[in-house]
Amino acid sequence: MRNHLNGIDHVVVVVGDLDQAVSDYEALGFNLTPRGHHSMGSANHCAMFGKDYLELLGLPPGFTGAPAFARFLEAGGPGLAALALRTDDAQGAHAELLVAGMTPGEVRDFSRPVDLDGRQAEARFRTLDMPPAGTPGAHTFACQHYTPEVAWRPGYDSHPNGVTGLDALVLVSETPEQDLECYGALLDVPVAPYGLGWRLEMPGASLIAVEPGNVDWLAHGQRHAPRALPHLAVIRFRVADLARTAGVLAQAGVSFLTQADGNLQVSPDHAQGVTVVFVL
Repeated sequence: MRNHLNGIDHVVVVVGDLDQAVSDYEALGFNLTPRGHHSMGSANHCAMFGKDYLELLGLPPGFTGAPAFARFLEAGGPGLAALALRTDDAQGAHAELLVAGMTPGEVRDFSRPVDLDGRQAEARFRTLDMPPAGTPGAHTFACQHYTPEVAWRPGYDSHPNGVTGLDALVLVSETPEQDLECYGALLDVPVAPYGLGWRLEMPGASLIAVEPGNVDWLAHGQRHAPRALPHLAVIRFRVADLARTAGVLAQAGVSFLTQADGNLQVSPDHAQGVTVVFVL
């Protein structure tokens, strides 16, 4: 693995109706952070875990601040649009990739205000876009946190559904091995066969790729979003107790499927275009 790319930091679900997305994910048992507002006009809520997190990113009508996300939403509705890699040094990651013969984007700094119990603080980040050719199916960037204590606030990393972190993301592709090899080359991590697909294993969450006909192996009856392949379609979340998770879903009236191995699967209809699977 690269010295300055250390696994998955967070995933981004892009939505058009952020209020509805909040309602959907709270029904799934997530404890979301208060709404954050970006200078470009977008807004977000996050579900924070121990070392990674889920971001719900809302784009208002006519939004032009992030063209890739706006195109994603317009082309196929809400869904899993982006993958953020963890980095301790975005500038160092940029240099590493150049040495490896790749062409990353520019290093950029940005921030957003955060209300900490009535006190204004600032969450500050440094990001680095990954080469698009090296990350088929998802806008991918590296994210360096200057103020992790502002992002990971006490009380927001505990969830009624018992989720403790991201387990895996599933990429649906006509050429799963080839596409996953692109990510493997980017991260300097080997790709290995995994059931009916391929897996790139990293610290924390892994990345899995399967052909459309093999999605049922991981997510039974998965409906494909109306967007071109390849694309990210499934998020698997780790939980400590599946019975507890099932109870939270049932109480909220969220229908789910119990897979043969006991994992719990929620339809994209309940999760803004993403198939959600809870696993031990």
